[in-house]
Amino acid sequence: MKENATKAMQGISRRSFVGLGALAGVGALGMFGCAPKAQGEAGDAGSEGSAEKELKAADRTEECDIVIVGLGTSGLTAAATAAQAGAKVVGIDRASSMAATNAANVSGVFAVGSKPELEWDNHLTVEEMFKFIWEGTNYQSNAGALRALLEASGKGMDVLIDGGVPFMYAFENATEETALLNRGGHIYLTSGSERAEALQALLDASGVDSRWECEATNLLVEDGRVTGVRYIDADESTVDIKAHSVIVGTGGFIQNEEMLREHYAGGLMYCPGNQYNDGAGISMAVQAGAQLGKNFSTSINESGACNMKASTPFVSLTDCNETPVFSMPLFGGLFVNRSGRRFLDEGKMAKKTMYCGEPLLREISYYAVVDQAFIDELSTKPVLDLVSSDAYENMAPGVQMGFQGKTLTALSDQLAQGIEEGWVWKADSISDLAEQAGLEHLEETVETYNGYCITGTDDEMYKESQFLREVASGPFYAIEFEVAAWVTLGGIKTDDHCRAVDVDARPIEGLYIVGVDGDFWSVPYFQGGSCQGFCVASGYLAGSTAAADIQ
Repeated sequence: MKENATKAMQGISRRSFVGLGALAGVGALGMFGCAPKAQGEAGDAGSEGSAEKELKAADRTEECDIVIVGLGTSGLTAAATAAQAGAKVVGIDRASSMAATNAANVSGVFAVGSKPELEWDNHLTVEEMFKFIWEGTNYQSNAGALRALLEASGKGMDVLIDGGVPFMYAFENATEETALLNRGGHIYLTSGSERAEALQALLDASGVDSRWECEATNLLVEDGRVTGVRYIDADESTVDIKAHSVIVGTGGFIQNEEMLREHYAGGLMYCPGNQYNDGAGISMAVQAGAQLGKNFSTSINESGACNMKASTPFVSLTDCNETPVFSMPLFGGLFVNRSGRRFLDEGKMAKKTMYCGEPLLREISYYAVVDQAFIDELSTKPVLDLVSSDAYENMAPGVQMGFQGKTLTALSDQLAQGIEEGWVWKADSISDLAEQAGLEHLEETVETYNGYCITGTDDEMYKESQFLREVASGPFYAIEFEVAAWVTLGGIKTDDHCRAVDVDARPIEGLYIVGVDGDFWSVPYFQGGSCQGFCVASGYLAGSTAAADIQ
């Protein structure tokens, strides 16, 4: 995974990300505002549909039963499912190949009821997971969609497994006391080009006509029904594909700064993955009359930390010693916001990392404050001696494997590099550190925090005593972190079969939404691995429903 992430990020700094986000927003305006519009397309993104207007004639026109826009996890599952049901399916994607999609690199899938799961005692049930999410989020999820997605998740996994995509299973020999993350865990055995070959082989064997370097520019709409897609191919030819149904799964908008700031209250996230996840699919659906949902959450990555000033900005999930500084959130030490004040129970960040996106996004950036004594310990002792057992149990299996037999011997060198690059500060006193890093209230925060560490009771954030460690032996470090995430979660409202709905909650004929383009998630993100699980599930549900609708 690191190899692909590194290639994706070559030449991308914090400044160029901001430029990329701005360009994505401008691109969206150009695509949907100035370019010829589809019949039924709106003017500005976010409007509630529009009068239908004529497009200039395409260079060529084709027909199929179902066209898929986006061939990431949700799109490829939808495509394979529909094709296996007998539909003629065309799939298009802006990326150059399957290897450039996030589907080739994510860690694993949380699903319920796959064939391998049912072979084991104590397997999860749809009822267990429905109650866990529905009740645990105080009933603010889309209950109909949640129920249907959980039921479909295992079936979608079977499509991948039966299609030759290799997995290992965290639920083998699980008991009812085993962590939920493991009880539903399907872990990819390969990544990068090797996994991409298996995913592409699944599409090919299913009879899907998959087309790469093809950018969808318009949904075609006639009499209120979505009837196809216009795209520009690698030769810059304009192609209209007329279809009975269109399934949109373009991967959310994490690469679009304008949309991030709008839907996350000014917050930004950074992603090493697909650079085309810029919200194009969501914008096209809105302009075809679909209603935007209100649940926007995020699945941050397995450490939640990055810094775009760093020469290697993201954590390595295969070897923690390659990027040791970005593993710091997993130890539960002292975190502060830009004012130098604490803002969360840091032990929860260590134990339930991927659920902590909401507090991090509120702060935009945050800082780990550590002393030399802890740096020395991290640099000389095996990582697993310093990670709490309950935190380890809740980590993604890939992170667990990345910690095996490792000591953070490269930590001091990366801290020194961070100082040169301007995202790490070092000082002999907390007061000097606060001045250097611009953390106004840091000195009083550390004094109070050290008092909690001495008494063993955190009277502010109520952190468990096992994570309380004094910051007392200089020199001291402040490490700036930004929010690292895989995707945005949230988008177009749908019914319980992934059909896009309009402002009156009526399904738009011919339009399905899958994956992170859909309003399937709760706020906050509530179950690790469910991002991929709902992508697989929505793909299966939309693909099977759209195929059946042709008959």
